[in-house]
Amino acid sequence: MNPHDQRLDELRTLILKSQSEELSEAETVELNRLIHLPGGAEEAARLLDQLCAFTDVGSSNLLPLEEGQPETRQDSHHTAPTAFNTATFPEPPAERSKPVVASHSNRDRSRAESRSVGWTRAYWLVGLAASHLVIGSFAWSLARPAREVAPVATLVEKVKPPQIVSMTACVWGQGGNSVPTLGKPIHHGEVLNLVEGVAELKTGDGTPNEALVRIEGPASIFIREDGQLGLNHGTLTAKSLGFGSEQVSIITPIGLVSIDGQSSAGLVSLGDSHEVHLFSGRAFVRTLSTFGSSEVRLEEGDAVRLSTGTEMDSGVVLFEASMASFASARSNAFDPLSLDEKYVNAVLESSPDIYWRFEGLEGSYPQYVKNEGKLPDSHARVVGNPGWRQYRGNRVAELGLTDAASAFTADTLWPSAPLDNYTIEAWAKPQLYHHGEMICLVDPVERREGRHDQALLLETFAREWFYALKVLGPNRIRFNHRTPPSGVVLDGKNLVSEEQYQVRVWQHVVARKSGNELSLWIDGNLAAQQEDETPLPANMQILIGQLYPTKNYRPYVGQIDEVAFYDRALSKQEIRRHIRASGRLVDFD
Repeated sequence: MNPHDQRLDELRTLILKSQSEELSEAETVELNRLIHLPGGAEEAARLLDQLCAFTDVGSSNLLPLEEGQPETRQDSHHTAPTAFNTATFPEPPAERSKPVVASHSNRDRSRAESRSVGWTRAYWLVGLAASHLVIGSFAWSLARPAREVAPVATLVEKVKPPQIVSMTACVWGQGGNSVPTLGKPIHHGEVLNLVEGVAELKTGDGTPNEALVRIEGPASIFIREDGQLGLNHGTLTAKSLGFGSEQVSIITPIGLVSIDGQSSAGLVSLGDSHEVHLFSGRAFVRTLSTFGSSEVRLEEGDAVRLSTGTEMDSGVVLFEASMASFASARSNAFDPLSLDEKYVNAVLESSPDIYWRFEGLEGSYPQYVKNEGKLPDSHARVVGNPGWRQYRGNRVAELGLTDAASAFTADTLWPSAPLDNYTIEAWAKPQLYHHGEMICLVDPVERREGRHDQALLLETFAREWFYALKVLGPNRIRFNHRTPPSGVVLDGKNLVSEEQYQVRVWQHVVARKSGNELSLWIDGNLAAQQEDETPLPANMQILIGQLYPTKNYRPYVGQIDEVAFYDRALSKQEIRRHIRASGRLVDFD
């Protein structure tokens, strides 16, 4: 952060602190110094205007929420905000049929000023002078209404801090206060920056506000003073476990989302687009004044989209809620893969070198999955502790669900000679959007510190995972062919699917080389194609589930089954015959 931005963050922090406690004399002097720096008055005016726009005296006796509203920033998920604009949200109005329309006009500032009459305490007295907004020696009074309420400190003591109750093999980014761990309390003010993975938090444990919240990387959230959450950017789903009206609230860049007890919803905040999907129950979205209406009511199956970009329609768009936008809204058992002997026979008729079915483990430690292809002894040795999922008569491997390694490798090398023609085939069901190695071929010679060069990668990758990969498109399946093997991220030929892959849905994936033509096939349809004259190098080590043989790096998170390696190029007709034999309904182009 540059010095100018750091000073503005310090200014915002002092203004926000003044809402809940008296500033010391030194802090008051520092606040006035920061306001008179270049840009200080403008920043203070913007924050004060936002606070006033959200401050209202309602007839309800409920305690108003006073929590952190994140700045709208377009940073990558690797960089997290370090300070937040705090908005005092209005109490629930007595009559919802008359929504209040707010704006950032001078008229609204006058209205906010008039609301301060009769309030018992002035939080700060600041002289502001800016070229676009002149406020001289003005007393901005943002105190609570004169009524009996519990002190904030007392409330905080009664609130159980959120904690993570489960997560995949998550990657946590810099900029947060700490690296989250299972069962460890996450206190108010902390920021969590999730680069990859899904993490489930429990908030309000043992209270009417109890909820399970799943955040999907890349995402950034912060913990509010009342133990509930704020969403900076990214995707999350929330399930309210309590009873009553508006038990769970989440602050977002467009306003406050309140969810009734026994309701579930999904929130998306990516760039200038922000959505709220209500899967069950009821919810309210109290929007910022820039969106006109102060409240949108959602019933089960409703969704709303708002845009914050200056070149986009900033109106309210209502549409149908969709669980397809949220990986964590589906269970791991969603979309079962039930394969029988018909499929197995179709694969065996194509004469694979290696065919791993994951139906059971054999041998003593380390155990292995037997090769049912034509090459003897090319079994899949277990690495770490993979999980298993049973679908009727078919069992599949489940990888990447813990921080421990869960992968498979072959002790014999493949292919025995360079190949101008080859095919790698698998069924894959990614649990989430992430950068993970489904299948790769690596040079068995260690380059350094457990790292190996790669000759082939068949992988999932995520939105903005790595700067060099941004040019390849987000949330796609990537097939990378490299001769000679290399550890440089963009070496070789990169084939990237035109469409995003589906999460928690089975997809049939094929990487193929036929002469000079490389091709990637998804569900029997051509997804990408390039020319490359170089053959696949010989004597590579097969890995499923991670990038390096001895390092749990870049794990694949999801399920995988029916992995087959061929020393020839399967025809389009063969690929589609395998899919038809699975009994699944797939549309071919």
